[in-house]
Amino acid sequence: MTSARDGQASMNDILVLNVGGTKFETSRQTLLHDPASMLAKMFDPVSPLQPGVMRDGAYFLDRDPVNFRVILNYLRSGQLILDKNAHLEAVKTEASFFGLAGLEDFVSEKIREASEKDIKEDKLCDEFLLNVGGEIFVTTKETLCKYSNSRLSNIVEGKCRQLFDKNGILFLDEDPKDFAYILRALRNSQNVPTAVPKEHIDNILNLRDNLEIREIKFGYREQSNSFVSEYFLSVCR
Repeated sequence: MTSARDGQASMNDILVLNVGGTKFETSRQTLLHDPASMLAKMFDPVSPLQPGVMRDGAYFLDRDPVNFRVILNYLRSGQLILDKNAHLEAVKTEASFFGLAGLEDFVSEKIREASEKDIKEDKLCDEFLLNVGGEIFVTTKETLCKYSNSRLSNIVEGKCRQLFDKNGILFLDEDPKDFAYILRALRNSQNVPTAVPKEHIDNILNLRDNLEIREIKFGYREQSNSFVSEYFLSVCR
């Protein structure tokens, strides 16, 4: 059954919409671009769904005009064009309200991409540079502060005196070759001793103690390939 609108409505009609106090002019054809949407059902001449209250020559829709502009531009061009004041989550809500499934899916994908980008940027921000004896180590603050009571953690956190190089990178006046093993141990599981060259183990243990990270353990391999742990070393001393 056709409505009374059928005899006088045309796809070329120019319609005026009052959306939350802001007026939009568009064609009936644009509003019917997605036949399954609420807007199409509201303004289709053969639809039983009424378009809304007419006020001063405009159909009134009680929705946010900023987000509706995005909806209307999508119906016009098939593209997502964001106003500077529009937000993806709000646009997604409007797309859902108006039954624009294609736009809702498209916006959901954009939200997911934005979220992944933020995560990647956060990871980049987590990157921490440390100058040890002139060699730059790239790690994370979380790794360096793994043991919160250590002197190394306190230096990184700024709880004790800090030194910086000419580029503003935190500086430790220690041997970088020895520190490389300290960092390796911090990256390892707590209960796994880190293997080091036998000839360097005393220096590494001294640096470990100087940085007050007694929780990390070291050892070395003998020529027989047997592993000599720090526990054995402490007994032999």
